[in-house]
Amino acid sequence: MSFNDNHHPSLQITDEQVHKVEPENEKCLAVGLFILSLAVYLLTRLIRLPDFPIFFFTDEAIQSQHAADLLANGFRDPQGFFLPTFFENGGPYNLSLSVYAQVIPTLLFGKSVWVTRATSAVLSLFTPIFLGLILRDHVKNRLWWTAPLLLAITPAWFLHSRTAFETVLMASMFAPFLYCYLSYRQGKLNRLYPALIFGALAFYAYSPGQMIVVLTGLCLLVADARYHLKHRKTALLGMVLLGLLAFPYLRFTLTHKNELLYHLSLLNSYWVKNIPPTEKLAAFTIRYLKGFNPFYWFYPRPSILERLAPNITLPTWLFSNQFDLDRHTMKAYGHILWGTFPFFIIGLVHTIKRFKDPAHRVLLFALLAAPSGAAIVDWGITRGLVFILPAALLIAIGFDKVYTWIILQWHIKPQILGSLTFLLLALSSFWMLSDALVNSPTWYTDYGLSGMQYGAQQVFTRAVEIARFQPDTKVLVSSTWANGTDVFLRFFGDGIPNLEMGNINAYGLSYKPLDAHTLFIMTEEDLAWIAESGKFTDVRIEETLPYPDGSTGFYFVRLAYVPNIKEILAVEREARQTLRSEDVVWHGENVQVAYPELDINEIQAAFDGDPTSLIRTFEANPLKLIVTFSEMKPINSVTLRIGGTPTQITVSAVSGGNQRQKITRQVGSSPTARDISFTFGTTLSIDQLEIEILNPHDGEIAHVHLWEVSFE
Repeated sequence: MSFNDNHHPSLQITDEQVHKVEPENEKCLAVGLFILSLAVYLLTRLIRLPDFPIFFFTDEAIQSQHAADLLANGFRDPQGFFLPTFFENGGPYNLSLSVYAQVIPTLLFGKSVWVTRATSAVLSLFTPIFLGLILRDHVKNRLWWTAPLLLAITPAWFLHSRTAFETVLMASMFAPFLYCYLSYRQGKLNRLYPALIFGALAFYAYSPGQMIVVLTGLCLLVADARYHLKHRKTALLGMVLLGLLAFPYLRFTLTHKNELLYHLSLLNSYWVKNIPPTEKLAAFTIRYLKGFNPFYWFYPRPSILERLAPNITLPTWLFSNQFDLDRHTMKAYGHILWGTFPFFIIGLVHTIKRFKDPAHRVLLFALLAAPSGAAIVDWGITRGLVFILPAALLIAIGFDKVYTWIILQWHIKPQILGSLTFLLLALSSFWMLSDALVNSPTWYTDYGLSGMQYGAQQVFTRAVEIARFQPDTKVLVSSTWANGTDVFLRFFGDGIPNLEMGNINAYGLSYKPLDAHTLFIMTEEDLAWIAESGKFTDVRIEETLPYPDGSTGFYFVRLAYVPNIKEILAVEREARQTLRSEDVVWHGENVQVAYPELDINEIQAAFDGDPTSLIRTFEANPLKLIVTFSEMKPINSVTLRIGGTPTQITVSAVSGGNQRQKITRQVGSSPTARDISFTFGTTLSIDQLEIEILNPHDGEIAHVHLWEVSFE
């Protein structure tokens, strides 16, 4: 059956027909169903919240940890800024509203997985509430009350609204922004001010959301220019408010001038690469268009066809959602339920036809802006989650068209059909919850760093118990299985003196006190490394923690050094400092560079003129470089791009084996990578340049980062 209005006149539904079949008692029923739908939505967010998703990620824990630090430090960040605009998250400053949202819950209830996630889940209620109000007040949709249920059964939203990822908060502020703007557009002029406030909140909530909010705002500014001019007094006051709302961002920009470049560099964005502007625009266009691929949004992984016929070969373009990480997907579900796709198309066609209507036009603008944030780097569901909002509205519009057609053609009472619709959607929502709670632990069985990063709550809860009941035992938790495990340490066990992060390989690289009062919590890979290293003896496994599939995930181990450990480590230390040599191209010339072993990139990356590429020593601190020129080279200054850790740098100019000049500088910590320049005071003719970069606080065995070396 087709629902194409052009070929089936009987499906053309006018506003008069809608009002004719929508009596007053149905409107009252709709309000009641909306309240019940919100209850279903909230219940399916909160029931067994720590159990799904099965991971608790560092990007969630850091929200509450920053909130706790903010309370402890008088609402100042570590740099002393009062009410900071943004907070650091693994290097870049990309947290803001999500931290402030956790302040009161953290103050009242402390830090826990449930509190952190529940705060985000409750705030996500803004989304179904205001999507429903958009459908009721602006789109005039009789099924406006289904918005919470349609959102509840959208897999990508279901999963992420049960986390504390800031992408959900951004979308939850974007929905009231759209509603308030539409109210302003329909003559309620004072609604412009809350629209701008909610837009600013969405802007500050999530870094990819900044592009989305700005682009949506520009579209609305241009498309409704005549309306704004007609109500210029309100618009001018709105501009003043917008300036006030932008002040925190301007303050941050002035105090962290290179932060945007640094953030994009860490994300390896093409915008900061040394490529032509046309290539950058082409890259943006390709990534932007990915956000409209229906197979990405609606295609399950794996699909029904794959499950029924696993040996069948399908075109690779049908698997465009395979680049999302497993932990951001629900197995056998699309990001949006595939069964809603026909309603999406019906709603999209209807909305395009009514483009001149402000409500439908704004909906299309939101749809078009949604992929722009992800396109800055590359597509991913967290960066593009806000697409769910206009998609849910379009599905609701299509659903409403079919619903009204059924009532008109089959003469079913709206109260009966509405109640059945509510029951079906509510049961679907609880079924999805049940499926996730029962089956998701074994949807994906890579529980380590490259997969689910499972174990934060389980490992640290047990580690805290041991540390408290055995105060004479030093408990060391491995960091090899998840990102940012130091955040978990503070989140779960802040203030416990005998609980630390510590990897067994650190004990295998340099001598550290080790006795029976040291307990390691490690992975199977760590345990295998112990056996391969030959540096330990008397290995005792005291207990284990299983992964969800029943296999052993973590081992609680005590052990001792082999008798000749100091001799073994001395030989390795000497080998670590041994430099290897390689020819690279620097400023268009071939030079010879001696350097220690690296574990990130080739040595050429430090001399390629690209400030976003870096090298990192495998375990040598300091990083020593000896650059030998094929002929005498005139040099006046040398510039190094280094990381933010406190650093001591020594640069020596050598000619004919004789040191011409040596300069040593020490620099403190910085929130971003920075350029450090050394000027010799005069132009020196040299044939060798020696560079030593030391991180004095990190010990001999550490990673030293270097982005670029250049000279003039």
